[in-house]
Amino acid sequence: MFKTLYAKIASIFLLLILLLGSVLLFVSLNSSLNYVCEASQKLNYNIAAQFARRCQPLLTDSIHYSGLKKDVMNFREMNPNAEVYMLDSTGSVIASSISKEELQVTTIDMRPVLRFIEANSYANLPIFGDDPQVKGRRKIFSAAKVTIGETKTAYIYVTLASARYDLASDSILSSYILRSGSIAIVITLLFTALIGLLLFFILTKRIRKVTMAVKELTRGNYQKRIELQPGKDEVAQLAAAFNGMAETIEKNIRKMKKNDRMRRDFTANISHDLRSPLTSIQGCLETIQIKRSALSRSKKEELIDVSLKNVIHLSQLVSHLFELSKLDAKQIQPQKESFSLTELVQDVVLKFQPQANERGIIMEADLKAKLPLVTGDIGMIERVLSNLIDNALKYSPEKGTISIFLSKQKKTVSVRIKDNGPGIPKEDLPHIFNRFYTSDKSRTKGRQGSGLGLAIAQKIAEAHGSRVKVESQMHEGTVFSFQLPTIQ
Repeated sequence: MFKTLYAKIASIFLLLILLLGSVLLFVSLNSSLNYVCEASQKLNYNIAAQFARRCQPLLTDSIHYSGLKKDVMNFREMNPNAEVYMLDSTGSVIASSISKEELQVTTIDMRPVLRFIEANSYANLPIFGDDPQVKGRRKIFSAAKVTIGETKTAYIYVTLASARYDLASDSILSSYILRSGSIAIVITLLFTALIGLLLFFILTKRIRKVTMAVKELTRGNYQKRIELQPGKDEVAQLAAAFNGMAETIEKNIRKMKKNDRMRRDFTANISHDLRSPLTSIQGCLETIQIKRSALSRSKKEELIDVSLKNVIHLSQLVSHLFELSKLDAKQIQPQKESFSLTELVQDVVLKFQPQANERGIIMEADLKAKLPLVTGDIGMIERVLSNLIDNALKYSPEKGTISIFLSKQKKTVSVRIKDNGPGIPKEDLPHIFNRFYTSDKSRTKGRQGSGLGLAIAQKIAEAHGSRVKVESQMHEGTVFSFQLPTIQ
């Protein structure tokens, strides 16, 4: 149990409470002792002065010890708890109410004596001085100045309550106020300790919830969340941080599962796309080898043409895969420069015009508007335009139309490529930029493609801080668009 945070906090708290209680009791007892001493010293404040007036006639020329001793005896009868000493100006004891054998201190520190004799000393009590009977002990006292003869100064030094510590302690310990105060302090400390322990338990309960949530997460429960409590303290921030971490972990796991699924699909797709042309090439070559003498020249040329066509397709597929892998690894960085997007679109359209003419497809480009120069890698942007126009040509019907629009936005130039093909099913739209993704309908219609053109176009657009967007309606056509920033 003492390994828990609650036990550690509770132990430290109880130790602090105990320390605080000890300090309070010490301060209270010391204050009470000082109060008793102050009251006693104030009550006997003038006792030394009174004795000095009585004994002053005995000090006219020198000290008359017999008369002084008689006065001392009378004084002791009236004040049994007081001891009388006569000191010279240096603090040496020159006469006392006790025998020399009982004296342990023969020279008194005069600084407290002089402070006591000051006019305002009454307000600064208690003042403690040396006890001649016990070395190192301090006692309350009364003091007064006297004159021996005409010039010699001496002091009457009266220590009060010879058994001061015992009497004061007894009176303090038997004091109702002290006992009541001590009980009140103890009850208050116990109540504070109980309330503190309860509050610490409630506080650490929230931390225990975080601990349990972390344990659930380590067991694989990635949906575990902590119910956030009102407030912005450290525990609430910790719970919010945990929920954010859990969200990130769950999102990353979903992404990893998606990537794993895409990897499996990628392996299956590339196996299919590589197997088909290889099988065709193998079949053609085996046919030529087996039926070499029986085949006509035209048939041999046909089989060779089919093999060459499949080799070219394989070469393009490998080239596209290599290019896409370099884009994924960011090994290809755009070499940006300013150029006219209008002129680039015009060049790309002219490149695809013969292919469009063979199928009777009309390619129209709206290039009349005067547009500002854009920044980008002209070779990579040409590849994006080529892939999008090639995709439009593949899915456009005979005698269809492909339209290319350029327009000025706020700080960009937008490119839109529209075809009037069969359109893309709604469920396929989120996946068309995935590598090797081709809808089933397109496959059944015999349109060939590596399935990498749109993925490459998207990667190039992302390298330029843009994205290729798609809009499509079934039986109405598809629109691809992207934007490039203008020069500043």
